[in-house]
Amino acid sequence: MVDKFSEIFAGNTNGYGLYNGKGHIFVKKPVTKELYEQHLTGKISLGIVPITDKGNCRFGVIDFDDHKKNGIKIKDFDYEALLKKIKFLKLPLVVFKSKSGGAHAYLFLQEWTPAKDVRHILKKFAYSLGCSRDVEIFPKQEKLKSGESGSFINLPYHAGNTRVAVVND
Repeated sequence: MVDKFSEIFAGNTNGYGLYNGKGHIFVKKPVTKELYEQHLTGKISLGIVPITDKGNCRFGVIDFDDHKKNGIKIKDFDYEALLKKIKFLKLPLVVFKSKSGGAHAYLFLQEWTPAKDVRHILKKFAYSLGCSRDVEIFPKQEKLKSGESGSFINLPYHAGNTRVAVVND
Protein backbone atom coordinates (compact mmCIF):
# COMPACT_ATOMS: atom_id res chain seq x y z
CA MET A 1 0.00 0.00 0.00
CA VAL A 2 2.82 2.43 0.82
CA ASP A 3 4.40 1.84 -2.60
CA LYS A 4 1.18 2.76 -4.43
CA PHE A 5 0.48 5.73 -2.14
CA SER A 6 3.99 7.14 -2.66
CA GLU A 7 3.63 6.63 -6.43
CA ILE A 8 0.26 8.41 -6.59
CA PHE A 9 1.44 11.31 -4.44
CA ALA A 10 4.92 11.60 -5.94
CA GLY A 11 6.45 15.06 -6.11
CA ASN A 12 9.67 16.84 -5.37
CA THR A 13 12.07 14.46 -3.65
CA ASN A 14 14.36 17.14 -2.16
CA GLY A 15 12.15 18.21 0.73
CA TYR A 16 8.78 17.87 2.41
CA GLY A 17 6.45 19.53 4.85
CA LEU A 18 5.41 18.42 8.31
CA TYR A 19 2.46 19.58 10.38
CA ASN A 20 2.82 19.13 14.14
CA GLY A 21 -0.61 20.32 15.29
CA LYS A 22 0.63 23.85 15.90
CA GLY A 23 2.24 24.79 12.63
CA HIS A 24 4.03 23.73 9.49
CA ILE A 25 7.73 23.25 8.94
CA PHE A 26 9.68 22.48 5.80
CA VAL A 27 12.42 19.87 5.93
CA LYS A 28 15.15 19.97 3.29
CA LYS A 29 15.87 16.24 3.27
CA PRO A 30 15.02 13.53 0.74
CA VAL A 31 11.46 12.21 0.68
CA THR A 32 11.42 8.48 1.50
CA LYS A 33 8.82 5.73 1.49
CA GLU A 34 9.27 5.57 5.26
CA LEU A 35 7.84 9.09 5.49
CA TYR A 36 4.77 8.05 3.52
CA GLU A 37 4.38 5.04 5.82
CA GLN A 38 4.71 7.22 8.93
CA HIS A 39 2.03 9.51 7.49
CA LEU A 40 -0.37 6.63 6.86
CA THR A 41 0.18 5.24 10.37
CA GLY A 42 -0.30 8.68 11.96
CA LYS A 43 3.24 9.18 13.29
CA ILE A 44 3.69 12.32 11.16
CA SER A 45 1.51 14.52 8.96
CA LEU A 46 3.30 14.70 5.61
CA GLY A 47 3.12 17.42 3.00
CA ILE A 48 4.50 16.93 -0.51
CA VAL A 49 5.63 19.57 -3.01
CA PRO A 50 3.88 18.53 -6.25
CA ILE A 51 6.40 20.21 -8.59
CA THR A 52 9.79 18.62 -9.27
CA ASP A 53 13.06 20.43 -9.94
CA LYS A 54 12.37 19.85 -13.65
CA GLY A 55 9.00 21.63 -13.38
CA ASN A 56 6.77 18.56 -13.75
CA CYS A 57 3.89 17.12 -11.69
CA ARG A 58 1.99 13.85 -11.32
CA PHE A 59 -0.84 15.53 -9.41
CA GLY A 60 -2.31 18.95 -8.79
CA VAL A 61 -4.78 20.23 -6.23
CA ILE A 62 -7.48 22.84 -5.88
CA ASP A 63 -7.58 23.80 -2.19
CA PHE A 64 -11.03 25.14 -1.27
CA ASP A 65 -10.89 27.58 1.65
CA ASP A 66 -14.27 29.31 1.39
CA HIS A 67 -15.40 27.76 4.69
CA LYS A 68 -13.11 30.02 6.71
CA LYS A 69 -12.10 33.66 6.85
CA ASN A 70 -8.80 34.85 8.30
CA GLY A 71 -8.14 31.29 9.49
CA ILE A 72 -11.44 31.08 11.40
CA LYS A 73 -14.11 28.57 10.40
CA ILE A 74 -17.31 30.39 9.41
CA LYS A 75 -19.37 27.46 8.08
CA ASP A 76 -19.21 23.75 7.39
CA PHE A 77 -17.86 22.93 3.96
CA ASP A 78 -20.56 21.80 1.51
CA TYR A 79 -18.97 18.67 0.02
CA GLU A 80 -22.22 17.57 -1.61
CA ALA A 81 -22.55 20.79 -3.64
CA LEU A 82 -18.93 20.55 -4.79
CA LEU A 83 -19.31 16.90 -5.79
CA LYS A 84 -22.51 17.66 -7.73
CA LYS A 85 -20.75 20.42 -9.70
CA ILE A 86 -17.75 18.18 -10.44
CA LYS A 87 -20.03 15.37 -11.60
CA PHE A 88 -22.17 17.69 -13.73
CA LEU A 89 -19.09 19.17 -15.41
CA LYS A 90 -17.48 15.72 -15.72
CA LEU A 91 -14.21 16.97 -14.25
CA PRO A 92 -11.54 14.35 -13.46
CA LEU A 93 -11.17 15.41 -9.83
CA VAL A 94 -11.16 13.39 -6.61
CA VAL A 95 -12.29 15.27 -3.50
CA PHE A 96 -10.71 14.70 -0.10
CA LYS A 97 -11.47 16.31 3.24
CA SER A 98 -8.68 18.69 4.19
CA LYS A 99 -6.95 19.07 7.54
CA SER A 100 -8.83 22.31 8.21
CA GLY A 101 -12.27 20.94 7.32
CA GLY A 102 -12.38 22.20 3.76
CA ALA A 103 -11.77 20.24 0.59
CA HIS A 104 -8.87 19.35 -1.65
CA ALA A 105 -9.81 18.38 -5.20
CA TYR A 106 -6.99 16.32 -6.72
CA LEU A 107 -6.20 15.90 -10.39
CA PHE A 108 -4.12 12.73 -10.83
CA LEU A 109 -2.02 12.35 -13.96
CA GLN A 110 -0.73 9.24 -15.70
CA GLU A 111 2.51 10.94 -16.74
CA TRP A 112 4.75 13.71 -15.49
CA THR A 113 3.23 16.91 -16.89
CA PRO A 114 4.60 20.47 -16.94
CA ALA A 115 3.43 22.35 -13.85
CA LYS A 116 2.49 25.31 -16.03
CA ASP A 117 -0.07 23.13 -17.84
CA VAL A 118 -1.38 21.60 -14.61
CA ARG A 119 -1.89 25.04 -13.07
CA HIS A 120 -3.65 26.26 -16.23
CA ILE A 121 -6.04 23.29 -16.21
CA LEU A 122 -6.79 23.60 -12.48
CA LYS A 123 -7.48 27.34 -12.81
CA LYS A 124 -9.99 26.56 -15.56
CA PHE A 125 -11.60 23.86 -13.39
CA ALA A 126 -11.84 26.25 -10.42
CA TYR A 127 -13.40 28.91 -12.65
CA SER A 128 -15.88 26.36 -14.04
CA LEU A 129 -16.80 25.42 -10.48
CA GLY A 130 -17.43 29.09 -9.66
CA CYS A 131 -14.64 29.16 -7.09
CA SER A 132 -11.68 30.82 -8.74
CA ARG A 133 -11.26 33.51 -6.04
CA ASP A 134 -11.49 31.41 -2.89
CA VAL A 135 -9.01 28.69 -3.80
CA GLU A 136 -5.32 27.95 -3.88
CA ILE A 137 -3.80 25.95 -6.71
CA PHE A 138 -1.01 23.42 -6.13
CA PRO A 139 1.59 23.37 -7.47
CA LYS A 140 1.84 27.04 -6.60
CA GLN A 141 4.83 27.50 -8.88
CA GLU A 142 5.08 26.94 -12.63
CA LYS A 143 8.82 26.41 -12.34
CA LEU A 144 11.24 26.26 -9.43
CA LYS A 145 14.15 28.65 -9.39
CA SER A 146 17.57 27.34 -8.42
CA GLY A 147 17.57 26.54 -4.70
CA GLU A 148 13.79 27.09 -4.37
CA SER A 149 11.88 24.40 -2.46
CA GLY A 150 8.32 24.94 -3.65
CA SER A 151 5.10 24.85 -1.64
CA PHE A 152 3.78 21.65 -0.12
CA ILE A 153 0.25 20.38 0.40
CA ASN A 154 -0.78 18.13 3.28
CA LEU A 155 -1.59 14.64 2.02
CA PRO A 156 -4.84 12.77 2.63
CA TYR A 157 -5.25 9.59 4.67
CA HIS A 158 -3.28 10.81 7.67
CA ALA A 159 -3.39 7.94 10.18
CA GLY A 160 -5.19 5.98 7.46
CA ASN A 161 -8.63 7.31 8.29
CA THR A 162 -8.55 11.12 8.31
CA ARG A 163 -8.67 13.46 5.35
CA VAL A 164 -10.46 10.76 3.41
CA ALA A 165 -11.97 10.81 -0.07
CA VAL A 166 -15.52 12.11 -0.25
CA VAL A 167 -17.85 10.38 -2.70
CA ASN A 168 -21.37 11.09 -3.82
CA ASP A 169 -23.42 8.61 -5.80
